[in-house]
Amino acid sequence: MELMTEQGDGYFNPANNTWLVFTELPKDNGGVRLVMDWFVAAGETLPNTRHYHAGPADFASERFDLIAGSAVYWIGDTEHRADAPQGFDVPCNTVHVHPRNVGSGEMHVRQTVTTPQPDLHNLQRAQHFFETLVALGQQGKTDRECNFTDRLQSALTVKETLLDPTWLAGQSQTLQRATIGLGATIALTLGYKARHQPVKEQAAAQTP
Repeated sequence: MELMTEQGDGYFNPANNTWLVFTELPKDNGGVRLVMDWFVAAGETLPNTRHYHAGPADFASERFDLIAGSAVYWIGDTEHRADAPQGFDVPCNTVHVHPRNVGSGEMHVRQTVTTPQPDLHNLQRAQHFFETLVALGQQGKTDRECNFTDRLQSALTVKETLLDPTWLAGQSQTLQRATIGLGATIALTLGYKARHQPVKEQAAAQTP
């Protein structure tokens, strides 16, 4: 029987000394939101690839609440620095980069992902991305910047868990569909899996 993440489960990513706690799951709230708490060591970061989420211009698809510590993040072409407590929203179609810990102690930030209408499918896809990111970090297959070290794995996981409504900045959606789609097809042919489940036992004794 496949293990599944439940509300409150926490996982440690040794690749960047970061804890991820799934505070609220879309399966438990009718597909309204995904809420995660990150506990990030000094000098480390949340996934920090420049990207955006397609959707209505007047809707904020993501919110970050800085609960402890200091962070830098990007919204559009502007770099922001914040000290806790502070929160900020990310509107749809806005290129952004997630927070990085620039303080001397641990940074605690709560990330809330929402959709204009209840959308269990896409919110669970996002959940599966973050699960896979930590799982592969536990296996030594990501770097400190939260990038997959295997490009085929990256293509497959991004296609199956993020792509549309999430897009990378600086490339057309058409090009991304083609290049990431090709990589994903090759990965599947070679036996790769899009999703990986992180190890609960590794985190159980240490969750903040």
